[in-house]
Formats: sequence, structure tokens, C-alpha cells
Amino acid sequence: MEFHERLLMLRRKRGITQQEAADALGVSRPTYGGYESGKRRPQKNTMYQKIADFFGVSVDEFFEGDAAKPEKQPPAQDGNAIVAQHLAGELAGMFAGGQLSEADKDAVMRSLERAYWLAHPGEKPPEK
Repeated sequence: MEFHERLLMLRRKRGITQQEAADALGVSRPTYGGYESGKRRPQKNTMYQKIADFFGVSVDEFFEGDAAKPEKQPPAQDGNAIVAQHLAGELAGMFAGGQLSEADKDAVMRSLERAYWLAHPGEKPPEK
């Protein structure tokens, strides 16, 4: 059984909604929904442990038979990289979850681009 299939089965067995599971795990509903649909995976192994603990199973049991079992904990990252990864994951969930209009998606991208170039004052953005 794949990760997303087991996750869905465990949530239904517990009788809770995706929103309740997402709240308990500290992620957005679209992010959690992406886990259950198989469209995304947690980026950090600590989240796999948190999910396993929440559903009362071991990580090994949780991934039994899953060919895409996460590898051992990756090297530590600095705080900024972790924040950037979290932000990217949340934005991906918002974009994929249909919460943003096309105009809002464009505005988010322009804001990110502005923030990037503000952080690199000596460089010039590519010409469009």
C-alpha cells in the first residue's frame, strides 16, 4: 500500500476530516489533501514521524510496502532554508488547491520576484 493510500485509510478509520488531520499536524488542508491524493509528500522526515505518531503507527509500519519510503534524515539545514522550504510548500498547496485566482497567483509571483531582487541589490533582473 502506498503512503497516500495508507494515510487516507488511517484518517477514515479514525473518522476525522482532512481539515482536522491538517490542523493536528500543523499543515494547511490543501497540503494535507496533497499527501492523501499522492500529489505531494512531506519534505521533512520529521513530518513522517509526526503523521505516524498522530495515527498511532510506527513509521516502518506506516510505509510497509511503499516503494517510495523516505530515506534517512537529510543533513540539517539552516533556519532560512527551512523557512523557504515551508513557504514553498504552502504556496504550492495554495496554487494546487484552487484557493487563489489566476490574478492572485500572478500577484504572488510578482511579490516573490520583487523580494528576490530586493535581496540581491547589486544584480539586475533579466530583461523580459
